[in-house]
Amino acid sequence: MNDIAAVAGQLARLRESLQQKQLELDGIVSFSDTERARSIQFIAKLMQACRGHDRELDNKLAKLKQKLDGNPPLSSLDADLAIIEKLLQQHGNALEESISLTKSAIELGSKQLKAIKGFPEDTRKSLKEFLASPDGYGIGDHQKKVIRLLEFYQQAIKIQLLPSQPLLAQSSQPEAVTDLAAPEPDAPFDVKIHAHIADELQRLITELDFAGAVGESLADIRRQLLNGITPPLLAEICLQVIELIIEGTREERKASQAFLSTLNESLSAVHFSFTESLDEGRALQSATLDTRKAIDQELKAIDHTLASHDTLCDLKEAISGHMGAISLLLQDREAMAARERHLLTRLSTMEAKLRLMKEETAEYKKRLTIQKHKLFLDSLTQVHNRAALDERLELEYKRWLRYGTPLCLAIIDIDHFKNINDNYGHMAGDKALKVVAKALQGALRDTDFIARFGGEEFVVLLPNINPDKYQKPLETLRQTIKSIPFRFRDARVEITISIGATLFREGDHTTDAFERADKALYSSKHSGRDQVNLA
Repeated sequence: MNDIAAVAGQLARLRESLQQKQLELDGIVSFSDTERARSIQFIAKLMQACRGHDRELDNKLAKLKQKLDGNPPLSSLDADLAIIEKLLQQHGNALEESISLTKSAIELGSKQLKAIKGFPEDTRKSLKEFLASPDGYGIGDHQKKVIRLLEFYQQAIKIQLLPSQPLLAQSSQPEAVTDLAAPEPDAPFDVKIHAHIADELQRLITELDFAGAVGESLADIRRQLLNGITPPLLAEICLQVIELIIEGTREERKASQAFLSTLNESLSAVHFSFTESLDEGRALQSATLDTRKAIDQELKAIDHTLASHDTLCDLKEAISGHMGAISLLLQDREAMAARERHLLTRLSTMEAKLRLMKEETAEYKKRLTIQKHKLFLDSLTQVHNRAALDERLELEYKRWLRYGTPLCLAIIDIDHFKNINDNYGHMAGDKALKVVAKALQGALRDTDFIARFGGEEFVVLLPNINPDKYQKPLETLRQTIKSIPFRFRDARVEITISIGATLFREGDHTTDAFERADKALYSSKHSGRDQVNLA
């Protein structure tokens, strides 16, 4: 009996120990799940913070997040984490270099500002405080200093435009304020930065689509940029572009508000007229029923009179009274008929207004469709733009997931495009982009899709393509461009393209396919160009 009690006690202690271990195990699992959720949240925030700085880093982070969503063993992510760690290190080094270059540019700009005369006293005081301020720590601090520097340069440009106040000091005599030094005779100017800003600005203008005076002004600014501008005018032109974008957006908003206001007024008028007509119709219906009942009652009264009166004299007198009442009722009926005719006229007018509103709405719907089409169209090449690509790629990707039909993604780059701009000018570069885009679009199937990805790059989607022969249509695109007889300044110029392409594979996300196609394009560019490389 004592042995049984001892065993029972040991079993109880063992059960308590097992329960304690189970609680500890549950805590470990809960901790693991919590850490996994925190990891996914951290990667999502890291993706948001790093987005747009490096395409390969964006793709790797998106791929890692996708794997984490699948709840894999953490040990299987070591390789991905090592690659991302390396990319982050490279990005950090590049960021440090960028901060260093920005700091140098700020120092150079500050030296040039010291040579400027003609600032108002309050501006000179602000400039003195700016030049004496300590260096920033991060890229955000440097960006703020660059923006402040541009504000001073904007004021300097305005001073330069005044004939009585030259921008740069021509005398070696110092200013009254002793901390503003004389100008350096050969202050260096970064031609590459100037050219890069001008090039990016004119490319930005090609992405805009404003009508009227704003569109004409932007086109004129782009012509100035293509022909070349002096450094002092670049900042002023940047401000002009910003002002024109704001003005164009404001005009589009006004047009939308005017349309909505007109539509609202028309709807209010129609609603009021409809309500009045409805009330009038109900009143007429009620009055008509009352008149009909009254006439029926008078007719019944006449029948009763005919049956109850024996003499003609009494009968005539009784019927005469009923006939007078019926005559009044008929007059009321005639008045109601006039009201009905007026109501029909009002309804006809309202129908005409509704028909006109329908036509106007159809016209605005057509214009909205055209505007939406323009929204997804590259204004220079007239093929789809980046926004349209994002939308179509997502659609084709979902179709591929659902039906499993082959889907090819190809990235196309015009070889040595910079040489065309440098040797023949940006107008020639624009012409080449237009011709290449049109030729590529004409060589594709109706079901295929092409978009300008940026600069001289295009992206092509080939849905439902033969997976064993998808290189053939890409070779056709390459040969089509190579055979075009380009001529610039009476000189024949051969333009070629390099293509990197891939098929979507099981487990792929869009970023995976993009990454492979981009690497294939890189191989094409570094293997002689003018070729198709598959991944």
